Amino acid sequence: MAEVIGVVHLKPLPGSPNYTSLEEVVEDAIRDAKILEEGGVDAIIIENYGDKPFKKEVGKEVVACMTAIALEVKREISLPIGINVLRNDAIAALSIAKAVKADFIRVNQLFFPSITPEGIIDSKADEIMRFKRFIDCNAMIFADISVKHAIHLASIEDYILNAERSLADALILTGKTTGAEVNLNELKYVRKIVDMPLIVGSGVTAENVSKIVEFCDGVIVGTYFKRRGRIDVERVRKLVNEAKR
Repeated sequence: MAEVIGVVHLKPLPGSPNYTSLEEVVEDAIRDAKILEEGGVDAIIIENYGDKPFKKEVGKEVVACMTAIALEVKREISLPIGINVLRNDAIAALSIAKAVKADFIRVNQLFFPSITPEGIIDSKADEIMRFKRFIDCNAMIFADISVKHAIHLASIEDYILNAERSLADALILTGKTTGAEVNLNELKYVRKIVDMPLIVGSGVTAENVSKIVEFCDGVIVGTYFKRRGRIDVERVRKLVNEAKR
């Protein structure tokens, strides 16, 4: 049975261009996490989605704020929690995960470089895995392959043939952009070759989830759960029910 991971998109944090209020960020994060839990998701992932344009490596203020927010959220729900620090700051994500005892982190570019709106993002699997060991962090690492919003210098075949060398715990496959449906033929191809857990990370809806979960172990859902910019519990329930059939 596929797992459903709901996304808590944080409003802009201190230091980002559209920041307004940290109290509002915390309140919204707690509200969204509670709604996701009420709707039946299996886990949540917290990400600094409002910090556009994203930095390749975030400032100390982001690490501090996301740690505080994650701790507040953990007090209010009983679900496993993941951390994603955009654009690709896995060292920051691991640091937060260690402090809050998060269950997993997401890394958009763990291995192989890519060209993104934020610039060229290099692979740092060696640094990330050694840092994880150094701080004794138990969080699993979910790694994107051919991640959205990027031009890739490696083929999907290159990614899946070299995934095991990265020491990732699970792989994430997405569409081209946020909210874009994954290519089903590509998903089938990856599922056929890789043995590790496979997660679909974009474009999942109540209408397509049943065909997607045939070929993966879980889905990450953010955009679909929102109605007029706010997470809607009925949308959460609808998708979860379809995924669990």
